[in-house]
Amino acid sequence: MPPTADAQRETGPGVSLRAVLIGVTSIALLSLVNPYLQFLIQSWWIVGVGSVLTGPVLTLFLLVLLNSALARLWPGRALTRAELLTIYGMGIVSLGFLGHGGLPYLASFITYPFYMATPENNWQHALWPYIPLWLRPGEVQVADWFWEGLPRQTPFPWAAYLSPAAWWSLFTFALFAAMYCLGSVLSRDWIEGQRLTFPLADVPLSMTGEAARPTLAASLMRNRVFWVGFAVPSFLMLVQWLHRFYPNVPQTDVYRVHIGKALIGMGLPWSVLGETHFSILWDVVGAMCLIPSEVSLSIWLFYVLYKLQLLLWASFGVAEGAANSFIHPPTFISFEEVGGFIALMAVLLYESRHALRRALLALGGRRGDGDAYQPLTGRGAALGFLLANALMLWFALKAGMSWWAFGVLMVVFYSLLLGASRLVAAGGVMYVGQGAQPRAVIVRALGARPLGTASLLMYAYLTGIYMNDPYNLAMPQMMNSFKLLRAGRIRGGPFTWAAAVGVVVMLAVGVPAMLTMIHTHGATKLDDWPFSMWGRWVFGEVDASLRLPEPPDNWLRLALALGGALMLGLSWLHMNTLWWPVSPVGFLVASSWVADSNMWSSAFIGWSVVALLKRYGGLPLYRRFRPAFLGLMLGNYLTGGLFGLLNTIVDYKRMMT
Repeated sequence: MPPTADAQRETGPGVSLRAVLIGVTSIALLSLVNPYLQFLIQSWWIVGVGSVLTGPVLTLFLLVLLNSALARLWPGRALTRAELLTIYGMGIVSLGFLGHGGLPYLASFITYPFYMATPENNWQHALWPYIPLWLRPGEVQVADWFWEGLPRQTPFPWAAYLSPAAWWSLFTFALFAAMYCLGSVLSRDWIEGQRLTFPLADVPLSMTGEAARPTLAASLMRNRVFWVGFAVPSFLMLVQWLHRFYPNVPQTDVYRVHIGKALIGMGLPWSVLGETHFSILWDVVGAMCLIPSEVSLSIWLFYVLYKLQLLLWASFGVAEGAANSFIHPPTFISFEEVGGFIALMAVLLYESRHALRRALLALGGRRGDGDAYQPLTGRGAALGFLLANALMLWFALKAGMSWWAFGVLMVVFYSLLLGASRLVAAGGVMYVGQGAQPRAVIVRALGARPLGTASLLMYAYLTGIYMNDPYNLAMPQMMNSFKLLRAGRIRGGPFTWAAAVGVVVMLAVGVPAMLTMIHTHGATKLDDWPFSMWGRWVFGEVDASLRLPEPPDNWLRLALALGGALMLGLSWLHMNTLWWPVSPVGFLVASSWVADSNMWSSAFIGWSVVALLKRYGGLPLYRRFRPAFLGLMLGNYLTGGLFGLLNTIVDYKRMMT
């Protein structure tokens, strides 16, 4: 029977057409301008990176600002809270693929092995025969145009890109669908069963407030304490921006200080601490103040323990570049972390076993409970997950991979994906990283020779585009959007269609925009990252594996097993004891680049602030200051957006003169 009017009111509104149209328009606009702002002018990462994306935050703020005017002039035309959260949810689901990873890598990988082929590397014979015709440009000369720029009065070679762009877009959509379906199966259990906190969902919720038609006056921005936090990054950004034009103004950029620089020239063991950095990222500091202290403690504590491990190994003469070193400690530790991710996947699936069982029963025809906030029904989610993975498997087999090589890759990928989603949902981790990449884990654990050339080459494509850089993983963003559906009492079914349209628009606009920008100026004239550097690393690994195939490494197999055992032990302590004060989150990311550059020092500052507030004022004092922590985050995004716009204007004028 269809739901009654009372039931519809109880479950909240659906997704309005104007919300979808505004969401699609904002996604299309950001997809169009991001390649030029981020990679050409280099003035503004307008989409953003990490677990809170700049573009959707700025879009939401501008809409709430517009709502403030509409509420006075035409109250009935103002957007509802459900509509604003729908627009934000559509943005975070789709836009992460545009910025730090994903699309830039995809664009360069299509032509990289052709343009960079030389008689010395012999890629024309070693790689080209294993790249399917439907995944490469239709004309060899297109690769030259991509890297050197399109000659004047030469029409853009759309026909040459039609096949690879369409096939890679299809795979991308299938991957997004698989993540969405898996998240849908787990979302209700994570939100209502296990009651995860989803601290980063507080950002859009605080901006919209509790009013039916949100305005700035009805949001958190009316709180004076909020502006105390907002002022800190805003003032420092203003001073730093003025320093750009007036060098006499003191510099306030403390983003990244190389505190281990003095140790680089020293001998062992101290030289292993040379690559140690201290950074203050105000969005991370704010997020670390919002999450449980056991998580922020874990992030900086396990990083310190990682450095101490390197120091201990080096004290015995075991370090990178040391004579007779039988093991590479950073690699060993990073493989331990991957083993931890795999063990965590097993733990998470066990904890959500009832949700998985319901989805499987629904797949067999059993009716579900009809939860209106679920993005998909149990049957739809299970069937969608199976079909999406079947489509990706067919793509891989058609490209020449063996079925088992693809299966092993997806197991490792899903372990990293579930772990990253859990870190964001339960711990509010702003930047999720991993020390070892999926390709390296499989090749070093199984050996390169059994995989074969075709599978090794597809590993380069699939891991390089989608899996090596966790910044662009969409599932953590999807889980946050599912939290917003329940918080905003929005029916989930219509949102699924809106999110799917958002992903299609992102690909339909983002891919041509990226290719047009690059062909107009030439990839070699742009920064080394991401176009040249990433391909050089990824395809360089393939070249090395073909020339001298790596044998299985028993030490790294041991590291995977040890990491899995450690994660199981840490998880048991965390869930079953009251005296253990540390979350296992930090163990998973300790050796990653983001832990060193973005996370550990900001986590230490956030943990220290919260510890002092609770020590001397208890929970009441902490709750009083909580709006300031959200102010730190929004001050970073909103003020950063303002100066990003100003920098774009200034840099564009300079580029034109």
